[in-house]
Amino acid sequence: MSAQLGHGQIAEASRAARSAPLSWTLQAQYGVGSLVDGLVAAGLNFFLLFYLTAVCGMSGTMAGMATMVALLIDGVADPAIGLASDRLRSRWGRRLPFMVFSLIPFACSFGLVFSVPASLSGAAQFLYITVSLIFLRLSLSAFILPFTAVGAEITDDYHERASIVSFRLIFQNVGILCGVVLGLGVFMAGARGLLQRQNYPPFAWTYAAVILASGLIAIFAVRRALPRLHTPPVEEISFLQGLRREMVELSRNRSFLVLFATLVVYFVASSAYVSLALYASRYFWKLDNSAIQLVLLSTALGPLIGAPLSALAIRHIEKRALEIGCMLAVAIFLIWPPLLQLYGPVPLAPDVATLVLFLNGIFLGTAMMIGGVAFQSMMADAADEHEWLFGVRREGLFFSGLILAFKAASGIGGLIAGMALDAIDFPLHLAAKGAHTAIPATVIARLGLISGPLPAGVVAIAPVFLFGYQLTRRKHARILAELNERHEENSQSLL
Repeated sequence: MSAQLGHGQIAEASRAARSAPLSWTLQAQYGVGSLVDGLVAAGLNFFLLFYLTAVCGMSGTMAGMATMVALLIDGVADPAIGLASDRLRSRWGRRLPFMVFSLIPFACSFGLVFSVPASLSGAAQFLYITVSLIFLRLSLSAFILPFTAVGAEITDDYHERASIVSFRLIFQNVGILCGVVLGLGVFMAGARGLLQRQNYPPFAWTYAAVILASGLIAIFAVRRALPRLHTPPVEEISFLQGLRREMVELSRNRSFLVLFATLVVYFVASSAYVSLALYASRYFWKLDNSAIQLVLLSTALGPLIGAPLSALAIRHIEKRALEIGCMLAVAIFLIWPPLLQLYGPVPLAPDVATLVLFLNGIFLGTAMMIGGVAFQSMMADAADEHEWLFGVRREGLFFSGLILAFKAASGIGGLIAGMALDAIDFPLHLAAKGAHTAIPATVIARLGLISGPLPAGVVAIAPVFLFGYQLTRRKHARILAELNERHEENSQSLL
């Protein structure tokens, strides 16, 4: 009884703390944690496939397979990590310990991924990459899942949540921007910089140092926010029984299933597009490193426009409608430049193509930012609905289920990208063959098609699922009002 009394008092205190407005400083410090996500996204999405195939000599299919195996193993572990962070009871709360103990393994494993020993080849090389990626993905999940769950429970305010997501996505894109600048502008600068194997380890370990620093800032912010966070209820069943029960509950949550399906389709396309971006920029558009850097940075600059627009749009447009519009816009921005180059009246020269792709990238990044804010806000709202339906808060498990969709889709998308390179007979191990290896025009044309129109067609399918999402602004307000009534009744019964 005393334990229940203490729990009720703590829950009431955290609810009172959440009613106070979040400071911009705390939101910014928390958002810095997404730098690590952006850095990893830039490193793995932009550079990994090129590094493994063109530099290390792996086939596209084997490189995609290593990525998919690591993501699928990690995806299976995610629900357990999420539930564990929901149930943990410690003096540092339930999220912070996971972030603290995963940060150093996370940073170190990233360095190892891009430090493949030159003596390895064949099965040994595949095993090294796969194991390194598994460690990287598991430690990243142990950091990011609790970190993301904090954003859903640090406030109950509808608009404040959108602000938190905006900070998180801004810093995520800053991480992508930093990753591209460090890669193309510093460590791999020059005509042959991307093909020189010795450039990749210092690039990766510098990444690791930045990951460590930004992760520590996020840990400090979450430590400051502890009084605002929900306390886990006293569980009467075992962890495995709880995991089985929670997975059944997730499968009965309509909003979760809709968001899960949407993420799978969208990120299959997105991962394939990003994995091929470096190949397309270099060989289809014939851009040099400076132009590639400018084009890749444009997608990261778009969110600087999208962030304030998303806050304005969410106040006046339902999140579902906003997300559908943004996904369709993304499909358009992916498809038209390659089609113009292939079937337009005159092929674009590299300098003109750079300008066109830069402007298109800004529009693409803006649409992705607005859509990302809308979607992640929908995820947080759906986590409230989950508590309303099933009586428990499971932000960690809820987000882990959606991140499972992202990872499974990213693995499939990466595998599709690698298989597509093999299917069009794109030459491998360009570092050994030389930068001026002749590539047939038909292969270059096929590269344009698989890097733009193919992902665009898949992206256009994703919004179809969102028509099943029924959690409107008005319904969410009713859910929060009912949850507050429940919390007050429970607190009074324990006093």
